[in-house]
Amino acid sequence: MSETDTTEPTSVEELINQITAGELNKAEGSFQSIVQDKMADALESQRIATAQAIFNTPEGLDDEDIDITDEEIVDEEELDAVEQVFDEDEEILAELDDDQEE
Repeated sequence: MSETDTTEPTSVEELINQITAGELNKAEGSFQSIVQDKMADALESQRIATAQAIFNTPEGLDDEDIDITDEEIVDEEELDAVEQVFDEDEEILAELDDDQEE
């Protein structure tokens, strides 16, 4: 007795079989499924590569080697400008509260 091939056809083989059998509506669904799977795989690969690029430190550089102070990150003039905007916003909100109470 010979063994029969009982393996499931791949999605591409199934798509080809549907096209040759003239089942174009089923073939369209199969095609869309294949494309969605390929896109999901590619997107997941890109997510992994991006995460590795963001979170992996270069060789020979540890977190302890990085010594950045707050003064180096924030420019004093920018900080003063931000504080001024917050102060102006607080004044406006106080005026609005006073107007609502009257």
